[in-house]
Amino acid sequence: MTIRFAEQADAIHIIRAIQNKRMDYNTTTDVKNDIALGRLLVAVDGNKRLGSIAIVYKPHRGYYALMRGCVYSKQSRGKGVMTALIKYAISLNLGDLGGTPWNTNPAIIHIFQKCGFEYQYTFNKFYDFYKKSLDK
Repeated sequence: MTIRFAEQADAIHIIRAIQNKRMDYNTTTDVKNDIALGRLLVAVDGNKRLGSIAIVYKPHRGYYALMRGCVYSKQSRGKGVMTALIKYAISLNLGDLGGTPWNTNPAIIHIFQKCGFEYQYTFNKFYDFYKKSLDK
């Protein structure tokens, strides 16, 4: 598995994958914008796209948000795809990172914790905010 920034050639594959999953938090427009702005990481194995996550700077919050993370197929789940994407984002050493997983998603919460993110608070009843400071 290789982690890299997504390129225009990846767009159609990623869009098909998210459309097949019927995701409401990751749209065609999001994918196109994230690729155009150079902020979408993609995990690939040969010609197969396994998953992706966007790194979006939030200037009003002072951190980079890990957003719209997705592992595309059931066969790729539990194989370390999301962990690899998040560890790659950490390795970029951009600054503080944050993520807001649904608190009903124990898998991504476990991954955030395993990668050194610390729980900060819950908002809107279903979202937990996790943060990894640059100095940790």
